[in-house]
Amino acid sequence: MSNEKETELLRSKFLKTLAKVSDSLRDEIIAVIDDEPFDWSTTNVEVRGKTKKGDQILRLMDQIGLLGD
Repeated sequence: MSNEKETELLRSKFLKTLAKVSDSLRDEIIAVIDDEPFDWSTTNVEVRGKTKKGDQILRLMDQIGLLGD
């Protein structure tokens, strides 16, 4: 699978996972990239903006199993 297609698949998985996360958990830190913490909401901004940090967060979330199958 190409890198671009893989990233799009991870974006889709993230959005499906985000929809299941309760509002009370959205302020929880889920990733730290370059010493910058990201919670569900800030990650959503990065992912929807298709930023480099967003892509890094998606890969990290996938590696640690936060995006499901």
